[in-house]
Amino acid sequence: MEAEAKLKVGKADGKSFVEIINKLVPFLGLIIMILFFQIAGDGKLLTRGNITSIINQTVYVAIITCGAVFVYSHGGMDISYGGVIGFSVLISILVANMGAPFIVVIFTGIASALVWFILNGVVSVYLNVSPFITSLSIMYMCRGILNTVCAAKKYSVPVYMYSYDTWTVKLVTLAVVYIVCYLLFEKTGIGKANKAIGGNDVAAQLAGVNVKATRMLSYIISGITVGIAGIILMLRAGSVSTSTGQGLEMNVITAMVLGGVPLSGGSRVKMLGALIGSFSVIILRNGLIILGVNERVIEGIQGLVLLLLVFLTYTKNKDGILN
Repeated sequence: MEAEAKLKVGKADGKSFVEIINKLVPFLGLIIMILFFQIAGDGKLLTRGNITSIINQTVYVAIITCGAVFVYSHGGMDISYGGVIGFSVLISILVANMGAPFIVVIFTGIASALVWFILNGVVSVYLNVSPFITSLSIMYMCRGILNTVCAAKKYSVPVYMYSYDTWTVKLVTLAVVYIVCYLLFEKTGIGKANKAIGGNDVAAQLAGVNVKATRMLSYIISGITVGIAGIILMLRAGSVSTSTGQGLEMNVITAMVLGGVPLSGGSRVKMLGALIGSFSVIILRNGLIILGVNERVIEGIQGLVLLLLVFLTYTKNKDGILN
């Protein structure tokens, strides 16, 4: 009996140690990347101008990733972020150029992104269509609209809007979004339900979780964050073109993986990973640019990093097959 008790304690201690290591890995990865690129790049990474650039790029990626955590935590998927944010920026600028007040532009941008995510949720959750197929279709629809409207003309924001492109607006927005998402995901039943579904949706349903409603709510939250990020991106870019938001979905997914968020969902998903991962993916791309790596090669490296990390973090079943 005593030996069994010691064995159980040993296993518990070992499990706790592994959990601590898993929590520290995203932080250590970020620190190692900063040190490596700072040394290899002759100190160019942490210059004032480059830090400004990193934060500018990270803000809207982090805002989107905070919402994406809700979708991916229950085992869902969405790859429409780039297309939807491009559409949202386009609608916001068109409304702004009609003379609408800034508050109306904000709500319009959020609503235009939310519509697509509600469509995504309805089709994938209630009509049981693969979320990959649904979000891929939405991405192409948004891209088609953006390419058609912006093919012959470039649309810019009204001059008065440049006054809102400040550090206060960006950082306060990021802080508010992160705190709200953190409280919802870590301290309320919404996050617990999503984690339970990601772990085992059948068991979650038997435990009283409304699986479909929870998944639908996750898409709504994600849509709101994409709309907010669209406003930040609009203010920073000052215009919209056919390339707006292009490749953003890859950055969001990579950010989650680099932040220790398993794409298979479940209890290991943490909101803090969204923030750490967003900084990590931008620093990875920025550091490679400093080292003189071609942009196309950077995309290949990012894809390789994503593949390796997904393989290492994705939950496998007893046969070793990815769930």
